[in-house]
Amino acid sequence: MKKKFVLGLMIVFLGVTLFGCGMSTLKLVQDNMSEITKVYYFGENENFGATISCGEREENYIMNGKSDKLVDFCLLSVKLNNETQKELIKAKVYIDDEINDCELLLNKKNKAYMIDLEKTLNGQEKIFLEIDGHKQELIAISNDFQIDYNNALKIASENLEDKIVKAKSFVNLNAECYLRVLDKNSKDLNGTYWCFSVFNVDGENFSIIISTIDGSVFAKSK
Repeated sequence: MKKKFVLGLMIVFLGVTLFGCGMSTLKLVQDNMSEITKVYYFGENENFGATISCGEREENYIMNGKSDKLVDFCLLSVKLNNETQKELIKAKVYIDDEINDCELLLNKKNKAYMIDLEKTLNGQEKIFLEIDGHKQELIAISNDFQIDYNNALKIASENLEDKIVKAKSFVNLNAECYLRVLDKNSKDLNGTYWCFSVFNVDGENFSIIISTIDGSVFAKSK
């Protein structure tokens, strides 16, 4: 039941179209990514929980079943433990010796405050977040993933190959793929997982959730 609940809540995702002879399913996926998280920071205290997701995503971020030009992104997301009606909150982000004053806007869909920091992070930075005088270190937990983003794509491609290859055969994939991180706060999970999702131009979508520790499949679309 919990697995169905998790999959039901996932926002993104994709049904596919295989192309051309000789191209592997993994290569098709890699060539049609619309978002891929590579570095992931996490921190929490009694006042808020925060993450920073870094990687690449579409410059024109639209879920339409088509993958477009990718650009770097570095998304800070904050969830306050106390409910508030504020549309905007202010924060200080300390990255090594640099201090950034930020204004985060509320995403009404997930109740998180967000901003693209417009930085390129590699997981080696020392990062602190300060909100209303409360300071919290954010740790690059992706450094401890036994399954990195490349391995996650491989596992997802193998497990969803029948869906990706099934039924369609055009000049290209005719779909877009997303790889994100789910932590214990995002979907009430006991641990941290990769979420790989596929969304095609016809609105078909499917997903798989993969352990960052051993690559086991927690749940996937039927």
